[in-house]
Amino acid sequence: MKNITIGHVDPNWRAAAKARYYAERGDGEEYAFGTTPADALAKLEKREAAAHCKFDESLAEEIAFLALGAADVLKNHRGESLDAYDGYMGFIGEVIRHAPLLSERWRRVDAEEFGGVWLYDVTERFGREWAKELLNSAGENPAELLESIIIDEMEKW
Repeated sequence: MKNITIGHVDPNWRAAAKARYYAERGDGEEYAFGTTPADALAKLEKREAAAHCKFDESLAEEIAFLALGAADVLKNHRGESLDAYDGYMGFIGEVIRHAPLLSERWRRVDAEEFGGVWLYDVTERFGREWAKELLNSAGENPAELLESIIIDEMEKW
């Protein structure tokens, strides 16, 4: 088992503004930030536990295109606080956690009726639009947003 290091966050690191401590396993294989040493350690343990979960490879494409859409939005919002999401990675995580929703909805789409490319036209667009929703705190339902995107895209074809 590799050692855990806990220390103060360097001011040059891209951590949430409220993070004051970091916890790191080994030589940076896993790390986490927290407001206290105990908080950083708890978050490290949570990340490590999540990493041991079986990765559902069937969601890889959805995750990738959702992240692309979200990252595209963040390019235009540089400097905006993402503290509510524990920083950049937490924000992206809030977007990509909807991958199962998109995957399940794709299974119910009639491919003959949908003339576009689901990953580009729907998944990446959902990533962009959901990222905007999160930044604006508009409170829209993700399933409703997805349905409106699908309707809009189907009208194009």
